[in-house]
Amino acid sequence: MSRSSFRLNQDTLRELSLFVLNSLADQPKEWIAVGKAYQELHGVGVDPVFYQVFVRLFTVMREEMWVGSPHEGPNSKVGLTFKGQTVIRHQAEIEVIYQRHFHSWVKTIETAARKQRHLDQKRETKKQKTQAKLEKRQSNEARREEGAKRQANARQKREMSSLVASGKRIRSSLSKSNNEQLLNLWKANTSRAANSTGQKKDEHLLIVISVEKEWRRRIRNLPEVEAFKWPSTDVGSGHGGGDFERAEESFLKVLGYTVGKTNGLPASTRQLILDRCFSGQLPPIDGISTLRMWGEPKSALRLRKIAYHLAGLAKNFKKMQSRGYEDAISDWEDDLKYMHDEYYVRHFGFSWPSRGH
Repeated sequence: MSRSSFRLNQDTLRELSLFVLNSLADQPKEWIAVGKAYQELHGVGVDPVFYQVFVRLFTVMREEMWVGSPHEGPNSKVGLTFKGQTVIRHQAEIEVIYQRHFHSWVKTIETAARKQRHLDQKRETKKQKTQAKLEKRQSNEARREEGAKRQANARQKREMSSLVASGKRIRSSLSKSNNEQLLNLWKANTSRAANSTGQKKDEHLLIVISVEKEWRRRIRNLPEVEAFKWPSTDVGSGHGGGDFERAEESFLKVLGYTVGKTNGLPASTRQLILDRCFSGQLPPIDGISTLRMWGEPKSALRLRKIAYHLAGLAKNFKKMQSRGYEDAISDWEDDLKYMHDEYYVRHFGFSWPSRGH
């Protein structure tokens, strides 16, 4: 049912008065309940005019002794008096109270109601405008976000397409690169792979693996019998003992593995270098003999070489009296634990190098 507004005049007051008196004929009721029943029956919505008229009618009916109530207020129960029963039969009394109490009030209450409706309408219009502005702003923001997202996706696709094309070009020309160039490519793409995800990471790893394949091809062409530097008996300058054999350079260092606070790599990059050092092909830097010392990819010898090298570095630097190597030692020990958890536990049962002091 659609709700209507209450319009005060002699007819509506007579109708409301008779409804109230008849509602109370059987038994006392709460005044506010009687008002709600009238609103429901006649489809009157939340209307300030009706509320004011109804409250005033209650006051007038009590003064005229049509109804009686031990307490005042709209929630109090009221009952019909003998005089009220008489009014139901002689409705002229209702016209009298209309002229006496309501007639002069009609214009005032209607003017107030018009003002209230005008204010309500202005508020509703303002609310609608504010809502429209909000929806427009949200729509504009959503369009901007969608546009930015499309631009970002398009940019990522262009970058990915460029990376794929560049990767193909690099992989096809590896055979023409010298060993130093190959090693630099391996280092750069290992670092980028460690700091990438998804297809971008896969593209960088493709280059890393392709470089290792090229190393493997070149290793097959290395001579089994290698030339070496002939020793000299010349003493040379300084206090040294002469021309000793050069200490072996670790493949970890060759592959760019560094630790510590100053020049150290992030853990993700260090661990990817360790992964490839264990699983992949090492570069042909010092010939067949050095490569054999480090064993085949994924072999126990390869893991042992890496593990003992890391543990040895940590032990040696712990013995130094000078301070400042705490970060480097911590990195070595973290990486040693990583190798243990990732490879040793899964594949081997050999004794593990101690990290003790």
